[in-house]
Amino acid sequence: MILVTGASGIVGHFVVKTLLEQGHKVRATRRAGSNLERLAAYQDNLEWVEADVLDVTALNKAYEGVERVVHCAALVSFHQEDKKAMMAVNVEGTANMVNLALEHGVKKFVHVSSVAALGRKPGIDVIDENIAWEESDNNTNYAKSKHLGEMEVWRAHAEGLPVAIVNPSIVLGPGDWNSSSMQLFKYVKQGRMFYPAGTMNYVDVRDVAQIILLLLFNDINGERFILNAGKAPYREVFALISKYLNKPAPKIKVNTTLLTFAYVVDTIRAKLTGSRAIVTRESINLSRMDYLFDNKKVKEALHYEFRTLEDSIAWTCERILLLNK
Repeated sequence: MILVTGASGIVGHFVVKTLLEQGHKVRATRRAGSNLERLAAYQDNLEWVEADVLDVTALNKAYEGVERVVHCAALVSFHQEDKKAMMAVNVEGTANMVNLALEHGVKKFVHVSSVAALGRKPGIDVIDENIAWEESDNNTNYAKSKHLGEMEVWRAHAEGLPVAIVNPSIVLGPGDWNSSSMQLFKYVKQGRMFYPAGTMNYVDVRDVAQIILLLLFNDINGERFILNAGKAPYREVFALISKYLNKPAPKIKVNTTLLTFAYVVDTIRAKLTGSRAIVTRESINLSRMDYLFDNKKVKEALHYEFRTLEDSIAWTCERILLLNK
């Protein structure tokens, strides 16, 4: 039996789907009220269990008979008010997962982290798995929570748990409109005309799922791998999305000054309407970064070739159009 957390998310549901299609027995955790539509076609072969990563009692039951684990569950936010919740889910929740994995003698634990958890140093444009974490104003609360979550995994590894960690960049693939990468597609679909000046690292969700499965069933232990297909300017990304959604491409570049102005305006709007701000200080800081996350390690270790940006965007747009007919 394989246990997958975060199965309703973009990565988790593709991991579950791929495992089931290969004939594996899968148990997936869900929280009360989770949207399970993505896996509706697999209900007859999938065992659901209601278990929050902060509920040790429910998790312990979920671990019964489990030999391998893929831990995808996480909270992603760039709002300051979500810091406490992120630390709880991404750090304490991960600690609960690895502790129970040790207790139940799990044969392999694959932890889905993020490139946000990797170290960043001034003057370095290319980041690989060997750059040590450093406290910095460039680290978001999300990044800190994912770094501390990784520390829990490494602690469990030192105690005898066979582990592998993956660090995906921005994951492209069909999913909920409010997930991070889908907001790019939603933005273009709405006919918006602005694009940020920076670049983004990207990876196809199908590649992420396939690599996770390779790591789940091989002998690699105590290693982390950046999952990143490449880097592209936002203008190119939006142009491709526009092409495959048949929408006008954003044409107006937004610099840092305009982003800061947008942050002020959006903050005032949020306070007046009682809603959450769309533009945050952390999201502005992220837009200024221009790193390339090096994928050499995983390509050499697994002899893996990533899908192209156009392939990923074309496929995602095709799925979007099919679902919205």
